[in-house]
Amino acid sequence: MKPMRILQIHPLMKSKALSPAAGGMAGASVDLTRLLVERGHDVQVLPIPEGVGSRELWGVAPGRAVEVAATMHIPGWRETVWLPWALLRLRPRSAGIKNVFYDSFALTALHRELQLFRPDVIHNHLARMPFPRLARALRLGGNLLLTHHHGETGEGLAAYDRIVFPSRSARDTVTARAGIPEDRTRCIYSPVAPAFRNAAVLPDRPRAGIVFAGAVRLRKGIDLLLDAYRADRSLWEEPLIICGRGPDEELVRQAERDGLPVRWRGQLNPEELAEILAGARWVVIPSRLEGFSIAILEALCCGTPVIGWAPQIRELEPVLGMTVGVPFDGRSQAASELAVTIRSALREFPEAVDRRSRLAAAARSAFSEGRYVEAYVDLYREMVGS
Repeated sequence: MKPMRILQIHPLMKSKALSPAAGGMAGASVDLTRLLVERGHDVQVLPIPEGVGSRELWGVAPGRAVEVAATMHIPGWRETVWLPWALLRLRPRSAGIKNVFYDSFALTALHRELQLFRPDVIHNHLARMPFPRLARALRLGGNLLLTHHHGETGEGLAAYDRIVFPSRSARDTVTARAGIPEDRTRCIYSPVAPAFRNAAVLPDRPRAGIVFAGAVRLRKGIDLLLDAYRADRSLWEEPLIICGRGPDEELVRQAERDGLPVRWRGQLNPEELAEILAGARWVVIPSRLEGFSIAILEALCCGTPVIGWAPQIRELEPVLGMTVGVPFDGRSQAASELAVTIRSALREFPEAVDRRSRLAAAARSAFSEGRYVEAYVDLYREMVGS
């Protein structure tokens, strides 16, 4: 079929291509850019809100590159025809002369990219400002797509022709808050990297430890997990392996000083993390809010069950057709409850290698890169056709 022209709006400097700690939206959006290019589609990236002032080539994979458009461009005489009116349509309005210049440069860059590239679809991965604000000012219409990666309700959602969510639970929550008709939405599960889909599925006997994977921050419930280990010394039979970096690392350092059996591995590449997940008895991520945790999907692809974000655990069970772990909601449940949940899971959950293999096989099929990119291409073609 005819290749499509897709303008992807997602991070560059903060993507996993340049920042190893990037995950979630930054990882999924870069994966989609790479997969679209590998399948022959014409893709350009506009990394709003990063202040890129010149066009660059970005190597998204060996031998594969996309053009990164400038997000800032000095207006010329041609822009005098439309730019003043676009600035007046900005909501909220530019505050101060510095912001007027900034908004003028951003509007000019976006307008020029649309004129030069003429995309079939504009696909934004940032649910908050500034893109919705710029798009409204330019009166963009037709084939605007948003992937709403986060749990919080985004901005300007009514402007999009379609909105993709990484889970049904996130879609239900956001559409109810924003009043978005469900027929304008889709659910497309994020893919899991090959390192996790190719990991060896080990039997229970060599496995050891509880793993936390992801950003080390309160939102992910790192404090709840450390306090659960403080509350129940019987958990100390299994070391707590923490993989990731984040703003609340001091909590981990304090746990080490307090003598908790913590092994902090920091930020790992996919192959290193896959080896740890495949060797763990359980993964525990007691989040207070998630869109849809890719770390949970990575663990399941390694045959490792998860105690984690309750809406996601409940949603995954009918998708995979089997028990995937234990739901936990860090918003309403305490560290003492988490300790009981971990202890019960270690004691009661069936851990035979054949069951772990079935869990891994189901997850690897459901969260493959092929399914992910084809779901988006089908949606692009639907939007262009309509």
